[in-house]
Amino acid sequence: MSNAVLYWVFLGAAFVIPFVIGVWLMRKTNRLGFSFWITTALNIVMTLAAAFWWKSVTDDPFRMMFGMAFYGVSAVNLMVIEFFALFSIRKKLNP
Repeated sequence: MSNAVLYWVFLGAAFVIPFVIGVWLMRKTNRLGFSFWITTALNIVMTLAAAFWWKSVTDDPFRMMFGMAFYGVSAVNLMVIEFFALFSIRKKLNP
């Protein structure tokens, strides 16, 4: 696989895996704070790992910074979307 394809695979994995784990944890424990902070930590670790990988395989500074920006936007978007999803699950589990 090319580095461009791997970039999008890592971006997708860093978005999907923490979200799925967060929803699973919320349904299992019904603890919003616990679920959110565990998945936020996982999101940050996965995003940083992917960003360091991208930095190591990219020679062009513009391309590297553009890719890092997408990783950052994805991480923040995941935190916001996940918080609202977990909050929604909590409201449904506690009528």
